[in-house]
Amino acid sequence: MIIDKDKLIEELQTSLNTTVNTTQIIELRNAFVKKHLGALYLELKNPAYKDKATLGKTINEIKEAIFTTCDNLINKINEKNETSNHLVNYDVTINTSDFSSGAINPITMVIDDIAQYFRSLNFTIQSGEEVVDVKYGFDNLNISPTHPTRDTSETFYVDKQRVLRTQCTASSAKFIDNNKEPEIRIMNYGCVYRNDDDDASHSHQFNQIDFVWIKKDINIKSLKWLINGFIRHLFGTQAKTRYRLSNFPFTEPSFEIDVSCPFCGGKGCATCKKTGWIEILGAGLFNPEVMNAANIKDKQGIAAGIGVERIAMLRYKINDIRDLYANDFRFLTQFKKENF
Repeated sequence: MIIDKDKLIEELQTSLNTTVNTTQIIELRNAFVKKHLGALYLELKNPAYKDKATLGKTINEIKEAIFTTCDNLINKINEKNETSNHLVNYDVTINTSDFSSGAINPITMVIDDIAQYFRSLNFTIQSGEEVVDVKYGFDNLNISPTHPTRDTSETFYVDKQRVLRTQCTASSAKFIDNNKEPEIRIMNYGCVYRNDDDDASHSHQFNQIDFVWIKKDINIKSLKWLINGFIRHLFGTQAKTRYRLSNFPFTEPSFEIDVSCPFCGGKGCATCKKTGWIEILGAGLFNPEVMNAANIKDKQGIAAGIGVERIAMLRYKINDIRDLYANDFRFLTQFKKENF
């Protein structure tokens, strides 16, 4: 099969006259290659064809000519667009009345509110690193090598030794490992990541707060004093708490802590699913293995973690967690009057 390259490029240029943008040029280029070189490619694959070297050279020359012709036109269009953009002058100093003040996201308001409580108790407030070593994300927290959390179906791995933190306790574990003060009080906050499907109540990225208190002779009574005060700070002095035994690898004993429903006062409603209680956080005394990993002797620690979005959704009656991330000004302006 013989193709006149010059005649083919002339036909291509005629067809390019009907295009108006780079997308149409690329589509025409691909169609042209398929139409005129498709049969040659089939010949090249034919075992009986003898002069494949010459045919291959011809195909490459024609293809290069097609691409060069199209690229030249694309470059001209791009240069023309850049020139036209530079011709438009905007006076950025001109006065306008279109600007209006923004609003703080509910997530930030809740974090600030919680930090205010722990700052009053002389806790160190920090965000910590979002990429953590497996040592702090799992090993020092007594999470066994076979625990489901370590699987890639649950956790985002950066490499074999680093992960996107699945909980802020990982940042607390690193702080504890590098702090030898007689007493440690730390509140970590920020984004955590889990391999989860996004829907109205779940997100692969969300915000969490973890708080740790380590000193000699601290106990469950201290834990309950700290958390009961924290719950009253969040939901008012009338809020009641309920402790249920649970199981976390890094605490022993472990508790799930519920708060009396702030919407129905514990009588039962749709928000609390008619139970009168809403699960709010997990807590407990540090497992001895966690203390040993940090080389802390003759002391005990209490720890707890809470999801920020859950508090924001409860406090402001938000039904879809995705509203908190959408940055929709119509949504955010509802919180302009909030003042913590």
